[in-house]
Amino acid sequence: MKKIITLLVCLLLMCSLCACQNAAPVSDETMDEQAIIENATNYFNLMLEGDFETLFNDLPKGVKEKTSVDDIKADWDEEIEAVGGLPENISPTVSSYIPEKSEQIRVEFVIPCEKGDFKVFINYSSNGNLYNYVIWKNHDN
Repeated sequence: MKKIITLLVCLLLMCSLCACQNAAPVSDETMDEQAIIENATNYFNLMLEGDFETLFNDLPKGVKEKTSVDDIKADWDEEIEAVGGLPENISPTVSSYIPEKSEQIRVEFVIPCEKGDFKVFINYSSNGNLYNYVIWKNHDN
């Protein structure tokens, strides 16, 4: 009888430990939205100057494994060409929001161009770390 009780207690303890390991960590840290916008703006300005390496170096490992500095630059150049080039006095509209069904924060840069809007999204995880980026166009064909 002692063996059965001991076995049941051990099983209960193992189940409890497994449940604790799968629980999501609770964070008291809140994102500083203004700091995130400033950080994203720095990345965006560096890309405007032709520096794609800084963004690439700061991306999470999983994203870096799927892209390269040259890929980021090629996407940037392709989308700029598709919208007819960037205007001389670039003054993007900057906004930030949490996309639907997401805990990330997205900082969006929109530049009206000749053939449509040129957009760059820089996304951050809920703890404020750089998550990924998207270079996107909305141009007329």
